[in-house]
Amino acid sequence: MKKCLFLLLLIASLHADAQTSYYITSADNTKLFVQEFGQGEPIIFLAGGPGFNASYLEPLWKNLSSKYRCIVLDQRGTGKSALTTIDEHTFTMDNYVNDLEALRTHLKVDKFTLLGHSWGGALAMVYAARYPLFAPKLILLSSAGPSSKVFRYFWDNISMRLYPEDWKEMAICDSLKKPIIKAILPGYFFDRKRALEIKALLNMDDYNAKAESLTWPAYAADENKRVDALKSYKGKVSLIQGRQDPVGESTAYEIKELMPQTSIHFIEKCGHFPWLENDDQVREFFEALNAAMN
Repeated sequence: MKKCLFLLLLIASLHADAQTSYYITSADNTKLFVQEFGQGEPIIFLAGGPGFNASYLEPLWKNLSSKYRCIVLDQRGTGKSALTTIDEHTFTMDNYVNDLEALRTHLKVDKFTLLGHSWGGALAMVYAARYPLFAPKLILLSSAGPSSKVFRYFWDNISMRLYPEDWKEMAICDSLKKPIIKAILPGYFFDRKRALEIKALLNMDDYNAKAESLTWPAYAADENKRVDALKSYKGKVSLIQGRQDPVGESTAYEIKELMPQTSIHFIEKCGHFPWLENDDQVREFFEALNAAMN
């Protein structure tokens, strides 16, 4: 895959080709940046992390925008959705849900599809648990699970793939109080060579590590209520995941056990970012993504 494509996928924060862009105001007066691409059935794109700029999902909305209205939200504290205060009061599940409700109200729609990657998949389930009729379709990509079980093995699955040089880099990041995500990136991929190519172009300036450290505890605290609510969720759920994704197959099956209507598509020789692995995996991913939208 061409390096210029990687550049677009990972380090660009390009908004110039958006059909339209604007800000909305959430219930706590947070200004949230939104971009739109295409026309048709609305799809809300939710990035992972928590703390990643949504620009890395650009290949997904470019693929779908010829048929759908692709709405890309910079989640609170990421991208152009800046926060003046970053603490446990600003990163709550209530605030995340209120952000999506503010977006739905602005769009003047009574339902939309939620497409979430990693943490974004978890957020999609948070919203669906509270407003199931407004989110009748979930597209979960390499998603975290509805509970905290994934954290029992996620780090082990990452760390077992790291080389000595990765651990050394991680220690340096720790000593400088910098995020370690770039150092451990190879642990997210099946193909280490591919991971290193991407890592060389990865710009972490937009990554909000505090969002991650504050959001996951809030997610865990909300767990029991969310899991109980999702048992009665009747919407369509499609899950696409690499077979070697560090979130593990058990996370996918946990989602399906909770929501039996979930269809699961595993991609072989593939990690946490299917559209960034090798050509065969990329091709299969986009075929599965388009099938999930039908």
